[in-house]
Amino acid sequence: TFVLYSDGVSEAINPDKGFFGEDRLLATLSSLSNAMPAETVRRVLADVRGFTAGAKQSDDITVLAAQYRP
Repeated sequence: TFVLYSDGVSEAINPDKGFFGEDRLLATLSSLSNAMPAETVRRVLADVRGFTAGAKQSDDITVLAAQYRP
């Protein structure tokens, strides 16, 4: 599975001004190693929304997942 994301994902800010970050994104993606692309996108977006807890969005948030199956 190949995942592309905009900097708005890793730089999403919570009410305490903390960033979502690449480590948190990688942890989320690691837990989804067997997921279909649509589920991967849904989970990443849900995790970002949960992290930001209603804080104002400061950038675009884009996630694309593609999977190769021979």
